[in-house]
Amino acid sequence: MHKEIISEIIETGLSSVDEVEVTLVSGESVSIELKRAIAAHAGESHENALIIRVIASGRIGSSGTSTLSEWRACLDSAIASSHLAEAVPWGGLPDPVSLTGDPMVFDSSIRTDPDIALSFCNRLLEGASEYPDAEVVGGGAGLSLGSVLLANSKGIWYEEDHTSVSVSLETIADQSTGFEYDRSFSLDIDPFEIGRRAAELASTSRNGVPIETGTYDLLLSPIAFSGLVASLLQSAVNGRSVHMGRSFLAEKLGKVIGADHLSVIDDPFYPGGLGNCRFDAEGVPSRKNILIEDGVLNSFIYDLKTAYRFGKESTGNAQRGGLGGGVTIGMHNMVFRGETMQEPGEGRCISINDVIGAHTANPLTGDFSVEVQNAFIMEDGIIQAPVRKAMITGNIFEMLGQITGMGPTPRRVGSVIVPPVRISGMRLVG
Repeated sequence: MHKEIISEIIETGLSSVDEVEVTLVSGESVSIELKRAIAAHAGESHENALIIRVIASGRIGSSGTSTLSEWRACLDSAIASSHLAEAVPWGGLPDPVSLTGDPMVFDSSIRTDPDIALSFCNRLLEGASEYPDAEVVGGGAGLSLGSVLLANSKGIWYEEDHTSVSVSLETIADQSTGFEYDRSFSLDIDPFEIGRRAAELASTSRNGVPIETGTYDLLLSPIAFSGLVASLLQSAVNGRSVHMGRSFLAEKLGKVIGADHLSVIDDPFYPGGLGNCRFDAEGVPSRKNILIEDGVLNSFIYDLKTAYRFGKESTGNAQRGGLGGGVTIGMHNMVFRGETMQEPGEGRCISINDVIGAHTANPLTGDFSVEVQNAFIMEDGIIQAPVRKAMITGNIFEMLGQITGMGPTPRRVGSVIVPPVRISGMRLVG
């Protein structure tokens, strides 16, 4: 039935515009929410979203609806919005190509069963009980499955199924808190370990000691590093930001911007990556983009509109969020690689599990000032004492050049894949 409706949308739209693109998203999910150590709420949702984009003489319009039967009104709205849009350079929607391989973020064994989510919550609580002095504040577990169908008037008809499993737990011990989570498209997560780790962070962060203001080596956990660096770096390599002069990296293509062992790759095929996909939101085949190689800025990322405007090629990085139908530029999986240190905590350093306030970093300059959370003074990999309170100040782009090494085991933090990162010469304010 969906195929007939989508074909009719495209056929009807072509009577008024040059090109038509249709995206149909469907999904279902279940979740269990913990309040303290009690399963307090169970939720279930079903999602359907139809997004139509049209192009007429370089004028792009889009609209969306959650009711498939209202596609005619949605199409009319998209056409009307194209009449109001400013014409832009446009080279056409992509033609179809053969996409091989199985769905990349799909596990057929996952079911949206609340009993499974509840069992994950119970395992979270069992793990947290390893530290009796830490109380559970909240948390939960969820499972989802869905699909994306993308079709256009050039003949593209791509479909991709996806699944998701997530767990999280927040704890408190005296005035110290701990939080841990994991998300995967398969059942390879360990709720017991997530719960244990959340309680451990709260328990071991108690009775923190003051630290003197000064320059230190920092060992940033994957959570802390991704929170501080990933979002700003993604914005900085966004082709639209670059060509509009809103990126610190605008004039630095081919120049050294990081340590000589640092590489950053946008990889849509990373094993276990949550951002894996065979095509982007516009139907451009996904590809691996090497953004930084051995410290040198190698490339930027583009969608079709930005690429056509500035005489570039789409890198397959179009993303779409919400019913508005608008296309943005984003990463698939941001993979950080560097010189491997088997013992990244060797010598003296400050180990930091998370940071607060990374969103306040200046996107144009890279300057930041963030509060550390669950930080510890470490000697040769052994925790000596928790840090009571401190802030890191510095510049994210300068920090890329101060990376001395990375741990041997990368972690998935959303769509970022990174090991623990050792950074020298960072200013810590006690």
